[in-house]
Amino acid sequence: MNFLEQLAAEWYNYQNYFVRTNVRTEKLPHGGHSGEMDVLAYEPHTRELIHIETSSDAWPLKKREEVMRQKMRWSHEQYERALGVDVGKVRKIAVCGPSISSDGLRWGDIEVISISEFIRSIHAVVSKTPYMRSAVPEKYPLLRTMQITAWALRQATEE
Repeated sequence: MNFLEQLAAEWYNYQNYFVRTNVRTEKLPHGGHSGEMDVLAYEPHTRELIHIETSSDAWPLKKREEVMRQKMRWSHEQYERALGVDVGKVRKIAVCGPSISSDGLRWGDIEVISISEFIRSIHAVVSKTPYMRSAVPEKYPLLRTMQITAWALRQATEE
């Protein structure tokens, strides 16, 4: 699992989603699987499922779109089979970069978010949580690192 997959898994788990990573898709008759889903985040009360695929490649936008569409081609029924639960709404999010400007970009039913936008949105939340009074739990090492970094930088500017 790469760091973006880990960050997405931590982030959605921190927000009370049940998370599975590197989920193999349907078995092929000759062996192996048809693919792998990076991160699936499921919220049982709303039955929302979020499928997150990440990529830090430097491919041209058209190539990146083709790859992401292939990785996120699953039907509603395939998601339900993969998780073994009744799924309501399915959101598909492609976290891409580093040079992408996502600003509302969509590839069909896939929301496109740049790596920097993804990290900034997480940072905006964890940096507001006071580290000394409410540290992000240790089971989220990347989120906790972001929180401690924000705290340390604030301390440095106050000195």
